This record gives sequence, structure tokens and C-alpha cells, in this order.
Amino acid sequence: PPSPPLPPSPPPPSPPPRDVTAADFDLGPHLYLDVDTCQTVPDVPIEVSGLGQGVIVTARLTSRASDPTRMTISVNGITMNSTEADVQNGDKVQVRVCAPSAFGTNELFTLAYGNQLD
Repeated sequence: PPSPPLPPSPPPPSPPPRDVTAADFDLGPHLYLDVDTCQTVPDVPIEVSGLGQGVIVTARLTSRASDPTRMTISVNGITMNSTEADVQNGDKVQVRVCAPSAFGTNELFTLAYGNQLD
């Protein structure tokens, strides 16, 4: 007699979700800049860590400033001419912030990557 048909194979397991749980970081205290000057923060670059192996995420600077071009992100000492850059574990990140040409400006900016922001 013919053998009974085999049951269908189960579907392969789903891959685990990307681990974007980055280690916490701190950009430091308030900055006070003279007009038309720039500063890179923090003094010691933030090292990206805590992401899953090989996971690349976008680091993003956001601001309520009317001219976001006064902020740039640097990764491993290379200044990007934008407010975004792809980063992964081991990358070193800093932010360059430039003050406008008028006194009395108060701005708030945020660096975010993975699930962390400051």
C-alpha cells in the first residue's frame, strides 16, 4: 500500500527583531556660546554601544532652530554636512553647534539614535 502523505513542514522561525536598544548617553550641561562661534560636544565623543551585532541605525539631530544648518553631526572624527548619519556599535559621535549672529538666542537640540536621545 502507498505510504500516507507527510504532513506539511512547519514554517521557518521568524528572525529576531533588530536590537536597537542603545546604551544611554549624555551630551552634557547647557552650552553658552558667544555670537558666531561654534563648539563641539561632548568633549569626549559618545561611543555607540548596546545595539545588536551589525545593526546600523540613523543618528539624528533635531532642533527647534529656524536654521538647522548651524548643527552638524560627526562620526569617527568625520563631520557630516547634515544632521543625520548612520552609526553602529563602536562609532564615536559628536555634535558641532554654532551660535547665530544675534545675542539672546535660546535653542534646544536633541541627538537621537536607536532608542536613546539627549
